[in-house]
Amino acid sequence: MQNTDCTFICEQFTEYQENSLSSEIRAQVDTHLASCSACREIFQKLTGVVETLHKLPSLQASTDFTSTLLSRIETLNQETVWQKIYSSSYSRVAGYAIAAGLIVAIGINILIDPISPIKPGVQSNYAGEKINPDPRTESLAEVSDSSANQPADSLTLQNSPINSQNQSMQLVSGKK
Repeated sequence: MQNTDCTFICEQFTEYQENSLSSEIRAQVDTHLASCSACREIFQKLTGVVETLHKLPSLQASTDFTSTLLSRIETLNQETVWQKIYSSSYSRVAGYAIAAGLIVAIGINILIDPISPIKPGVQSNYAGEKINPDPRTESLAEVSDSSANQPADSLTLQNSPINSQNQSMQLVSGKK
C-alpha cells in the first residue's frame, strides 16, 4: 500500500465483497482499484482466499457438542494449578532440563574439586587442609603401614644413611 487512500480502500474489502457499501464509497473503491495496481492485486488475492473458503465442505457438529464442550470447560476450570502444571507438557520438559542441569553441575563440581577420602579420626576444614586432632607427629612408617601400632611390626626405622652417587639422605623418625 502506498498511502492513506490505499489503506482506506483495503479496509473496505469485506463490505465491498458483501455489496454492503454505499454507492458513493463503492464507486470510490472501483475508481481506486482501476488506477492502483497494488490494491487491485491485494483485492484479487483476498477474493481468491474467500472463494477457496466458500468451496470447503461444511462441518456438522454432533447434537451434544455444546453440552460436551461446556462440561469440558467446567472440568478444566475446576483443576487446581498443580494439576494444570503437572498435565502440561512444558512441565515435563522443564523437569528434564533441571535434572540435566543438576547432573552437569555435579559432574563439573567433581571435576573441579574431587572428593578425597578422609581417614577416620581426621577432620577437614573444607579448605583442603586436614586437621589431625592428635598433636603427636606420625612417622612415615606409621602413616603408610597399617600394622604400625601392632606389637609385631614388620617395618622398623633404621638410622642409617642412604647413599646414591653424590647425594646422601638420612631418614628421621618424628617420635621423640
